[in-house]
Amino acid sequence: MPRTQGLEPRDLLLGLLSCAASATDVIAFLRLHQVFTSAMTGNTALLGMALGQGRLTAALLSLLALAGYVGGAALGALVLRHDPRHELRDILGLEALVLLAITVLWWSHGFPAPGPLLQLSVVGSALAMGLQSVAARKMPVDGVPTVVFTSTLTSLVMTCMQVGVRGRPGSLFPARRQALAFAIYAASAVLTAALLRWREPVAAAVPLCAVLAALGVQRVLARGRPAS
Repeated sequence: MPRTQGLEPRDLLLGLLSCAASATDVIAFLRLHQVFTSAMTGNTALLGMALGQGRLTAALLSLLALAGYVGGAALGALVLRHDPRHELRDILGLEALVLLAITVLWWSHGFPAPGPLLQLSVVGSALAMGLQSVAARKMPVDGVPTVVFTSTLTSLVMTCMQVGVRGRPGSLFPARRQALAFAIYAASAVLTAALLRWREPVAAAVPLCAVLAALGVQRVLARGRPAS
């Protein structure tokens, strides 16, 4: 008999990582001179526009974001190879360390002006999101990557259309999960933008707090997982 579908503790983990990705992109775009550090599709478009318009400084930041993201994904892949039993915990732990470093940097120096600190912030933020992208692939939740939500929106629309055409209400649950993650991503963007206006130090800590909470949830889930 199939189990009744419902939200699970892993959905809390999913929501926390979605919150971290959204807050990171809002901070990067509004305070790190309009780059994206988790959405590489948008960042690549920004890179192309900057190059086409001859804005080399902006192009450099987008290129650094792309390099940082690739580096984070590569580091996450190495963790998967060397520690397959605790890969999710280790990857989230590395992401938290990177976010801690750049959060302390922002707290001590403020959001940086153009220069080495700005470039370091962009690389660090993108590195963290590259790590998270690998962690999301290890989570058994289909259709929700927690980093880029264009594919999630596509999956959501496709699922709803299939349910409407074929009349299978039981198959609507994946769409509810995807809609929840998308809503959390949007709400986190609103909250982070508001905090950047009124409480910048608090806004700077949102990605770190979300990942630390996700790490705590993952540890609880790991304790309850039956030994293989």
